[in-house]
Amino acid sequence: MGKRLEHLEAKLQVWMERANRGNHLLGLSALLSFGGTISAAYPVTAVIVTAVMMAPRRWLTLSAACSLGSALAGAVVMGVSHMLGYNEIHHLFPNLISAETWAEASHWIGDYGVWAIFGVGASPLPQMPLLIFFGIVDDRIFEAFVALFAGKLIKYTIVAWVTQHFPEKLGFFKRINGRINGQMNDKTANHKAD
Repeated sequence: MGKRLEHLEAKLQVWMERANRGNHLLGLSALLSFGGTISAAYPVTAVIVTAVMMAPRRWLTLSAACSLGSALAGAVVMGVSHMLGYNEIHHLFPNLISAETWAEASHWIGDYGVWAIFGVGASPLPQMPLLIFFGIVDDRIFEAFVALFAGKLIKYTIVAWVTQHFPEKLGFFKRINGRINGQMNDKTANHKAD
């Protein structure tokens, strides 16, 4: 898993650098945010931080694009959960829906409705279980999408603002990315020499 994750991070970095040179960073950031949310393979905040480090003047539009991509992925998860229903979700993920988890999620959704989606979008809490439960018990996917987008817009705008205003505090990202790029450049040079 570790080598695959390193390979994925290196690929994402190369794609983002290429997109930044070609003026497509905004679209790629939204697409990567969609992919990161729907697959849970990597955190969307890593996409935002990297994108803002590459294009600091576009921090606000980058946060909006990442919020939109992530919220669309959340809406897809809720829509698919609604179409599949409880029985199929329980069959696919038997450990996800325990009696205790179902009761707690039902309580959140019953008490707060789409505000629960807004809250989980604005917070660092894991969102996937609540999105799945919401999709099963409620059909207000558009309202939940708007709430998720608003919550993520708040969270990701703060992350982008901090990244843009205090890049020296996030210098470790540059060092990590430099090492990845350095390793890739060394491998490319060695491959070309062969």
